Amino acid sequence: MRATVKSHLPAIACAATMLVCYFLIRPYAEIGICDDWSYVKTAQVLAQTGHIVYNGWAAAMLGWQAYFGALFIKLFGFSFTAIRFSTVIEAMATAFLLERICVRAGLSPRNATLATLTFVLSPLCLPWDFTFMTDVSGVLCVVVCLYMCLRAVQAESERSAMAWISFAALLNAVDGTARQITWLGVLVMVPSTLWLLRRRRRVLIAGGLSCIAGAAIVVAAMHWFARQPYTVPSSMIPASFDRQSLRLLVGQCLSAVGQLALLALPVLLMFTACLRSWNRRKATVFTAAFLCFALPGMVLIHSHNKLAWLAPFLDDYMTYSTLQRLNAIAAWGSHLAIACNAFCLFLTAAVMLGILSLVTCFFADPLAHPSPQREPDSISWQQLGIMLGPFSFAYLGPLAVRAMQGLLYDRYLMPLFAVLLLVLVLYYQQRVNANLPWACILIIAIFGGFSVAATHDEFALFRGYAAAFNEIRSTGAPATDIVGPWELQGWTEIEQTGYVNFPKIQVPKGAYVPQPARSYPASCTTLPAGFSQGLSSDFQAAWSVNFLDMAPALKPVYAVSVDPEMCGGQAAFPPAIYRTWVAPHVNSIYVVRLPPSFPR
Repeated sequence: MRATVKSHLPAIACAATMLVCYFLIRPYAEIGICDDWSYVKTAQVLAQTGHIVYNGWAAAMLGWQAYFGALFIKLFGFSFTAIRFSTVIEAMATAFLLERICVRAGLSPRNATLATLTFVLSPLCLPWDFTFMTDVSGVLCVVVCLYMCLRAVQAESERSAMAWISFAALLNAVDGTARQITWLGVLVMVPSTLWLLRRRRRVLIAGGLSCIAGAAIVVAAMHWFARQPYTVPSSMIPASFDRQSLRLLVGQCLSAVGQLALLALPVLLMFTACLRSWNRRKATVFTAAFLCFALPGMVLIHSHNKLAWLAPFLDDYMTYSTLQRLNAIAAWGSHLAIACNAFCLFLTAAVMLGILSLVTCFFADPLAHPSPQREPDSISWQQLGIMLGPFSFAYLGPLAVRAMQGLLYDRYLMPLFAVLLLVLVLYYQQRVNANLPWACILIIAIFGGFSVAATHDEFALFRGYAAAFNEIRSTGAPATDIVGPWELQGWTEIEQTGYVNFPKIQVPKGAYVPQPARSYPASCTTLPAGFSQGLSSDFQAAWSVNFLDMAPALKPVYAVSVDPEMCGGQAAFPPAIYRTWVAPHVNSIYVVRLPPSFPR
């Protein structure tokens, strides 16, 4: 027992890291963040009535996540903070299981811990761990399914293998009720694992029956979800295959690849060790890789939309504003010709160097170092490929559809990021060095520090929005008089009418009611800080108009803004002060007045 606990200490430490980050960040803000205001309302109604009720915004089924959030409401009373702590528990479970997966896949405890910390402390994952978004629940479901599949493959007895593979299929069928894309576990990952276990007839039969039962649960759940009022259907078939959609597909897929490489920099840059012993073959491969990857990228940066081809390649909703502050600090004192986007240029160069080093190591130095001794129960590359390859390719399908619509957000990459880290670290361990160097730990600390600071500052910003909103309400003004970040508007609308007036609602018929055209004046915008980066003015205007259409209960008189000159200028309210870690440290949210001519 003592040996078992000792072997699990690194996994426990990874999980505890999330609690440490929680107390550092202080993620307290009684306001919605991104889409979680809709999900929070569903959990609140579930805790009050015992029924899952949607509100015109959720394309995710929510399922067990809503029940888990409702449990925290029952225990601690309703607040955004209480319900979001349920996601922290899920993030801790993800960290624990991911470290265990890495060890079972053949990584040393040290490397497994560093791979896990690279994942959980990344700017991709950490900010969402303190919201009530379904992305965290989704990656937990994938990790649980993969862990059980690994245990089934490595089980010594048939009975144990039968239990693990059956649990993997049935539990994933239930898990997918939170986020439907995770059903790729029971539909793809478990059948792929059964192929590895096909020589064990009893295991194959038990697993096959469990997959059939799991598929039945999937069909029943989808049928139930399609009949629920105020759900938002999401099609896996692209609306069109025209030139514009294909251009979006290529551009967003390239951006996704760059974003994954950026996030994996703590590991990717370690492959520069392959460049130390330089020879003609390495020089040839490095040059060829440079011409294929880096040179076209440099041309795109120079001649095309510079921001679109610089890191971060896909905008991160939670951390973009802080990255802009860090970029300004990095550029301070530089020559004006290079000051703009200095920090982003540095990150882009680091990504290019990491990719070139990996390609050089793979093609020019594949057997330069002997593989370290593998654990007896670790799986082979072939087994790992069969388990993860089909799942990863299947996961790319829905992402491609979103990319063709220009709606591929970086948080959708979480499961692929976990797979990438496992593969990269395992390859490094076998072909470069048995242990990741201290430089890896330093870069993880830098990335983690940025993630913590960015998340802290983002919650501070939203606390400022909430304080300004409450200041207006304290005068007796109704919530419908106030606009601000779109999360605030969405919450007000569902509090007033029960659902958002979203055009995609199909059940009940006639729920969506077209509204008279309303648009903000040119000097106004309700887009959150950083969200408009890279978007055309036409898109920004369309977003403002569409959200006014979706929130007809709003009759705006005031707006909360970071700019006191926005709209009709500052109203007679004191600014709400909030403090951030990244300069400028003292910031304000202002109450501004909409022009009297604005239609209400």
